[in-house]
Amino acid sequence: MKQYWVKRILLAFTIASSTSLPLAHCEPTSENTINQYMVSPNVSLNSYVYDYLEKLDGLGYLDAMPTGSKPYTRLQTATYIRQISINMDKSSAPQYARQMLRELTKDFNQELSILNQNKPTNKLSLKEVSLGEYYYRGDVLQHKRSKSYYQPLHINDNGNTYAVHANEVMSLRYEGNLNKDFALSLTPQIIYNDSDTTYSMQSAYIKTHINNVSVQVGKDPMWWGQGYRGSLLLTNNAAPQTSIKLTNLEPMKFNGFLSFLGQTNTTVFYSVLESNRTDIKYPSFVGMRADFTPTKHFSFAVAGTSMVGGQGHMLSAHDYLDLLTGKNAESANNDKWNSIAGADFRWRLPKLNGLQIYGELYGEDQSHILEIVPFPSATAELIGLYLPRLTPSGSWDLHVEWAHTKPTWYNHWAYTDGYTYKGNIMGDAMGNNANRYYAKFTHFTSNGSQFSLHLEHLSQQTSGSFTPQNIDSIWISTRRKIQDDIFLDASIGMSNIKNKNYKSGNSDKNYLVSTNFTKQF
Repeated sequence: MKQYWVKRILLAFTIASSTSLPLAHCEPTSENTINQYMVSPNVSLNSYVYDYLEKLDGLGYLDAMPTGSKPYTRLQTATYIRQISINMDKSSAPQYARQMLRELTKDFNQELSILNQNKPTNKLSLKEVSLGEYYYRGDVLQHKRSKSYYQPLHINDNGNTYAVHANEVMSLRYEGNLNKDFALSLTPQIIYNDSDTTYSMQSAYIKTHINNVSVQVGKDPMWWGQGYRGSLLLTNNAAPQTSIKLTNLEPMKFNGFLSFLGQTNTTVFYSVLESNRTDIKYPSFVGMRADFTPTKHFSFAVAGTSMVGGQGHMLSAHDYLDLLTGKNAESANNDKWNSIAGADFRWRLPKLNGLQIYGELYGEDQSHILEIVPFPSATAELIGLYLPRLTPSGSWDLHVEWAHTKPTWYNHWAYTDGYTYKGNIMGDAMGNNANRYYAKFTHFTSNGSQFSLHLEHLSQQTSGSFTPQNIDSIWISTRRKIQDDIFLDASIGMSNIKNKNYKSGNSDKNYLVSTNFTKQF
């Protein structure tokens, strides 16, 4: 499988990232010189914070849009909250938006104090307890051409899969700063059902820094891209991997002819995949991403990931140059890497009620124009619209998203388990050779509660010899505060599956009912 095109992108990105992290001129995002380059824990990917920031950004209270590289750190989030507060004071904001800001301000009170030049309180403490009840009825569906699974109504949950009938889930989040230069976070989780009791560490890492470069060692889910329902390159659909991750603490700015790129955020990571793969054991997994904000209404990123080496496929000295320059093996036995690379963007249109257009374009293979110019031949695409003011007050909003992958996606002739970790796709949960259509309508009440209607059509194996498997889903979700520092998240949904397991005429239905209580400290 030829992959020269993506490797040339990876080569360019490697050069950019290797020079930008240590050498680019860095300008602090604020006047916070006393606590500059202080590390802080990350905001969990399943946190309400991301939806709140997206909504308040959509209403126009953020000057520049957040990037598509998640998780955000708590200090990074605090800078957004402070900016939202300043801009909201200049306008007549709706009551639900002010309530959302109050919750964020309370949750990030310590980080906001740090931004105001106050001395941080260095201590580890229990920050959150979550207790959920999930009733699931239906089967887990197997992907074709990769050893991975899809569970209708339940994706992007750090590799967790619900058993049939009742599942009780409890998690704790324990985190804080040891001092200005070290932060620690632990999130143990227990899932209990009739068939098993599973203990796992959903997140566990320590973080420090070298000047403006954050160094994180441990496991924590990542999401790279602009997609809401899924993203092509990297999501939290699979379990988090133990890795080392480097990123800049504060945005950087290039000097000279690259200054038009604006604020730049760069992230690189390295991990090793599981030892019990049936294809190649212990392959390395590396990723590189650079986010740019040339204007406050437009941001874009270039990114790539690669499965490299592994038992029996270890790289020799000359392979490293081949990996970066695009020379590829002629057989599966000699192939030593599987790469995906491309770009994504988000564009905000304030004059159209704050409409945001976003998209992703990533590729695996290449062909050639006139046998000379490399051109992507196996791309995947995602395009979405976010309308934050479906009504004048913004009390209703709308997400619409479409995504598509080709047959060659998330599988490989040497890494035959596919682009997976512990049985789940590391990118978009829909898998290869698939189309997804998704819409979400959300209503916000004056007390900050949210009610959402979700509609989704997913078609898997849309071409080739298999009968397409079609999954039509509808669900309702809500989030509301039921008491001071106690929040309820609940949902109920149904999926109608046609041609189940790619067998014509085989139909079934899946159901999910869930309630989750979260206590914040």
